[in-house]
Amino acid sequence: MHYQRRLDGLISVTIDSNVWNLFHRLGLSLANELPPERFKLFIPREVEIEIEAIPDRPDKANLIRYIRTQIVEGPVKTAAVFGFARQADGPERRGGFGFGTFQGENEREYYAAVRSQLVGKSVKNSQLSNNEADAALGANSLSSVVLTYDVARGPLKFAREHGGKVLDMKMFEGSGMTLADYVVACHELP
Repeated sequence: MHYQRRLDGLISVTIDSNVWNLFHRLGLSLANELPPERFKLFIPREVEIEIEAIPDRPDKANLIRYIRTQIVEGPVKTAAVFGFARQADGPERRGGFGFGTFQGENEREYYAAVRSQLVGKSVKNSQLSNNEADAALGANSLSSVVLTYDVARGPLKFAREHGGKVLDMKMFEGSGMTLADYVVACHELP
């Protein structure tokens, strides 16, 4: 497994659901912080499902509104692996024709290596297994800088140790760097 840069020279950035609270608290505009002429912003379908599962309560209303606005203005695209609709209950994870992309060899190797971390785990309110979104983020980290608060264990730790670009956002606020510089620093690491 190894990190693959975009052919167009832009930097791919994938956002974990656990980073939106920080962005909201700091009042960041993703379109200004990570402008589309330099960056392409994504969330995996599994993170989109987690965002959709945020409870519709008054204490979450501003956060939900902020996330929806940033996704449109960013713009933040949803990324999904190509596949056909499942017959089981719960949200669809795969993308069909015109939406999903094919999984590359790097991603297949990665999923084979972390598969044991996805079996038999409990289901969250989002109807995803505990590590399902993290596994999708880890796969994305092989071609995109992943912004997350969750690098200590599991699929994201494995991805980081095996060539993925997984950026710990816990250090961002105290870094004194712009978000763009923080992301570029990670992207440029060997």
